[in-house]
Amino acid sequence: MEANLDPKVLARYNSVEGAESYRAEYETKLHRKLSHKLEQKLFKKIFARTGKVSSLVDIPCGRGRLREIFLENAEWVVEGDWSFHMLEGNRRELGGDGRTPYFRASALHLPLGDRSFDCVASIRLNHHIDDVEERERHVRELLRVADRYVIFTFFSYYSLKNLWRRARRPFNKKRPKRTLSLGRVRELAAEQGFRLVMAPTLSKLGSGHRFALLERIGAA
Repeated sequence: MEANLDPKVLARYNSVEGAESYRAEYETKLHRKLSHKLEQKLFKKIFARTGKVSSLVDIPCGRGRLREIFLENAEWVVEGDWSFHMLEGNRRELGGDGRTPYFRASALHLPLGDRSFDCVASIRLNHHIDDVEERERHVRELLRVADRYVIFTFFSYYSLKNLWRRARRPFNKKRPKRTLSLGRVRELAAEQGFRLVMAPTLSKLGSGHRFALLERIGAA
């Protein structure tokens, strides 16, 4: 099971209704459609730096929202998720073309060997993990499996959105955002022999998400 993941998020995504609503949100809600377009631009920027990779694992893949851009930039793509219903819907709608195999796993406990994929992608998961040690372990697990590149998102501690949230917390009592700092991401990468190449923001004002590209030092 996904350790320390927000239980409401986990319950939602691991249900038929949650899997369907997740897909519907990106098809119907304006802010989700805008976010998706901004993501596509960031991925183009990231893959312009990496070039085409030989293999890529997408975990969690959800309903395959990013499948096409990954297939455009990787020779071979494998998709994984903890949610049975996300995988079932993904395979039902997209798996018939045979271009992507699927597997069920937690992104914090990947059943994959060290350096077994050229690139590991984990998008919009880290900020759902409650405990900071587990958020860091998530990053370490991605780095373990990656031969050359890791692409992952995190909610930046020093983003305007998080700083504003923290400033208002004494009054509205909302929980803190689940964040990492850019400096800590850089440290985690260095511990495993990687370097931070870039971490562009999805939106400086409207979002605290950063899309980090980590590269193994000395990778061919």
